[in-house]
Amino acid sequence: MKSIFNHKYQHSDLDSKLVLALERISHIFRVLLWEQTKQYNLSPIQTQILIYVYHQPKTDRNITTLARRLNITKATVSDAVKSLVQKKLVKKLSDKEDARFFYLELTSKGKELVKKIESWGEKFRRNFKDISIDKKINLYETLLQILISFEEEGIINRNRICITCRHFQIQKKNRKETYFCQLLNLPLRTEELRVDCPEHELAVG
Repeated sequence: MKSIFNHKYQHSDLDSKLVLALERISHIFRVLLWEQTKQYNLSPIQTQILIYVYHQPKTDRNITTLARRLNITKATVSDAVKSLVQKKLVKKLSDKEDARFFYLELTSKGKELVKKIESWGEKFRRNFKDISIDKKINLYETLLQILISFEEEGIINRNRICITCRHFQIQKKNRKETYFCQLLNLPLRTEELRVDCPEHELAVG
């Protein structure tokens, strides 16, 4: 089997080059995240949890949902949350309707810290400024397709991507395909498709 890491093979195979380019980009994410968090004595997972809890609705701020979204075990999330509680960055609050369950909430200290650490994403986004909108749209649609392929293979957990939602439709008009959301009753441009839609309901079949 030919290896994508073999230089001679890489040069003549575009798919291999794409894999390697994405691998390099994933490394950039790790570097940016690590540089931003180490100064606050946080692990990358703890940082991701803080940012997630800060931005997600209460119903999604629990151990099970966090584990599914971050694609890690509940035990790993529990250990990270325990450390964040000890650092007084996160607190656990019991659900008023069912005391057996709890959700996570950031403390004032945690919220102030998130405002500092989540800027690592901006360092990456600014590199898109000189790329044309058409190229960005094509890239975005391709990345969504790659994510869905990994979901279908069971390599990563399901994201809440529009394309996999039961409300999503592909319509044909004048031999051209367009996207439509039945829930919103609105057409969608490619750049309006979401990676993480709160109203997402997985399509069956």
